[in-house]
Amino acid sequence: MLVETLILALIVGVVSGGKLGRLGELELRGFWLVPLALLIQGAVYWTAVKNITIGPNWFGPILDTGSYFLLLIFTLCNSKLSGMRWITLGVLLNTLVISLNGGIMPVDPFFLPESARESLSSGQGTHGLLSATTHLAVLADRFYLAIPGLQKQVFSLGDCSIDLGCFILVFRTMKKIRTVDEPEIKA
Repeated sequence: MLVETLILALIVGVVSGGKLGRLGELELRGFWLVPLALLIQGAVYWTAVKNITIGPNWFGPILDTGSYFLLLIFTLCNSKLSGMRWITLGVLLNTLVISLNGGIMPVDPFFLPESARESLSSGQGTHGLLSATTHLAVLADRFYLAIPGLQKQVFSLGDCSIDLGCFILVFRTMKKIRTVDEPEIKA
């Protein structure tokens, strides 16, 4: 859903007179934390799907949860940028539900095809099935969106907040709209 949100922000930004080049002027502190977090998440997911052991049972979930803390640090380092507070809130919500559920993002099985349910119930990947024992179930991947021509999406409230923040960040940067406490983006 994030990719579609970014594409929409770019389209709306250009149509409303924004400049794509202004995105290159955006100064993100600690950006290296983002690819590091995504690399960790990708490695944890890949090893889980391939059933490769990378240490004790608790190691993968700790790594996955830790990657969300890296994203949280990144958003806090950039909290003065437009939309970043929404992104921080979303990352925080996702971090809470993942950390309270053993490093796993619970997913509502109602929207999943049978093959996906079987994979998640057998413990593959970094997601698991929502159940009666899920902590903070309201923050799990429990919402569904099917737009014709796009991939079907299951997402959380945290994902919605992240998407909103990313839209605001891209749009306002393209339009050069700042918040009161935000540093000016160089022209």
